[in-house]
This record gives sequence, C-alpha cells and structure tokens, in this order.
Amino acid sequence: MATKLSSSHILVKTEAEANVVFFDVTHEKKFEDVAREKSLCPSRKNGGDLGWFGRGQMVKEFENAAFASQNQ
Repeated sequence: MATKLSSSHILVKTEAEANVVFFDVTHEKKFEDVAREKSLCPSRKNGGDLGWFGRGQMVKEFENAAFASQNQ
C-alpha cells in the first residue's frame, strides 16, 4: 500500500463544468492545458500537478479516491 503518491486535478465549481473538462481531456486536449485554462485551484499554474502527498494532507474525499486508484 502506497504511503505517498503524486496526483493532478482540475477543480471546477459545477458538474456541467466538470463535464466540459472531461470532454476536453478525453478528446485530445492536453490535461495540463485544460487545467491551466479552467481549474480554480492554484495548482493550475503547474498544469494541475499537486505533487507528492501523504495521507492527511488533502481533502478526505479526494485523498480516499486518489489512494484507492493506486490499489487497482
């Protein structure tokens, strides 16, 4: 089980915005470019890159999803 992981994200306010972001990144736009253009998080300047983090450093729901994805 991983104790640290690296992740990127794009933070938006609405489900409609999330759907547009999902469409963009699944239709040949670079994730990093979409993050720079549409994310509300300060990580947008790094293309959505959150860097390395361990448990207890992120919002619990995000942390749970990120760590669960490492076990697949």
